Amino acid sequence: MTNSLAIIGGGISGTLTVLQIIKQSKSPISILWFDTQNKYGKGYAYNTFDEHHLLNVRANNMSVFPDDPDHFINWLQTKNVNYSAKDFISRRLFGEYVSNTLETLKHTNSNVTVEQITEEVVAIDQEGEMFRIKTHQTYTVKKVVLALGNFLPAHPKSISTEFISSKYYFQNAFNVQLTNQIQSHQNITIIGSGLTMIDMIVSLARFNYKGKIQVISPHAYIPQAHQDNPLPSVDGFIDGKKKYTLLQIVALVNQQIKLAKTQNLNVHSVIDTMRPHLQTLWLNFSLSEKQQFLRHLRHKWGVARHRAPSQSMAVFNELQASVQLTLTKGRIFDIKTVGPKFDIYYNTTQKTNQVLHTELIINCTGPESNYDKVPSGLIKYLISNQIIVPDPIKYGIDAQKDGCIIKNMYTLGPPLKGILWESVAVPEIRVQARDLAAKIIFD
Repeated sequence: MTNSLAIIGGGISGTLTVLQIIKQSKSPISILWFDTQNKYGKGYAYNTFDEHHLLNVRANNMSVFPDDPDHFINWLQTKNVNYSAKDFISRRLFGEYVSNTLETLKHTNSNVTVEQITEEVVAIDQEGEMFRIKTHQTYTVKKVVLALGNFLPAHPKSISTEFISSKYYFQNAFNVQLTNQIQSHQNITIIGSGLTMIDMIVSLARFNYKGKIQVISPHAYIPQAHQDNPLPSVDGFIDGKKKYTLLQIVALVNQQIKLAKTQNLNVHSVIDTMRPHLQTLWLNFSLSEKQQFLRHLRHKWGVARHRAPSQSMAVFNELQASVQLTLTKGRIFDIKTVGPKFDIYYNTTQKTNQVLHTELIINCTGPESNYDKVPSGLIKYLISNQIIVPDPIKYGIDAQKDGCIIKNMYTLGPPLKGILWESVAVPEIRVQARDLAAKIIFD
């Protein structure tokens, strides 16, 4: 009997899983691939409206295949793109690469059939050893992969909620309708100061926006820039056979940073050399250590770990220097609509009841990861029927480190962030997809 699989989600996680099954399968398998938005191969991340939104990983580490590291580079050569292996390529171009790779390979393995279904999955039920996938009709499969990717950010905490329905509030920073609104407003506020904020600043500058830009976040940390001409890297300092406590890692990292500074080495390489060990380190931390990390170190880690291309950060720095852009450290507690405009109320460590007046709000606070709060009908259904449960730190789905949720139901990518922590970037997801494909095929 033919192996049958449903993949829920057409973004990078689902696409890499499909590609790996095509590459690996030596026996018949039928794939039903669901994506409501019909964004197969791209998802939100690589379907951006602005070609100047760049990858945050260099081209030489963005192959979709972990065992073929030059695959993306070779594809770029066929496109006659002016680039170097160390460049940060347009996210939109990378989306084209993923889609093109999918179309090229989709029919190369006669054992694998892929049916792309643009329907919303509203329920998944387990019946014996099978799963029933419900849209406006019902499909039956043996195995399921929840390739859910990232969800939109949670709305800012606010006493008032009317702002949510305003056409001048954008929960999705990459909504193409935003481009029609920018020039008609003299004052724009971005909530959140991470990588998505940098993308929005790049777009505002490219569209020659002349109005005032306000950025507000609780910590006001901004990304660091990748170093274009890095100093020599530090030597590896993590023993892969040793278990570390959180305090030991913090002390070790601080020691290595101090050493790098005194020896004129690349300080960023302290974090970079840890990358192969990050998932193991996280898995070995106790629940209390993970919670302690989230309370005290998460934002600082995000700045150190997730850096932006230097050309993007240069745009931010120029606008901030010109005083067109202001960065505010504050916690929002209310957003009131005043006609078509907004008053954003916030507290700082020194003052309370401060207010920002603005005409347009862009939410760049990062994806919602607490599955108890995700406004998805499917997620609510799966939780209420105890098919999935949120992980202990509320950063995704509770699962094994290999992505197994229950027998024959799996996930990968962002839903595993609570389990693995480092689980949102292509270099991690492509390995998960390779290993998961083998498990699906041979189990």
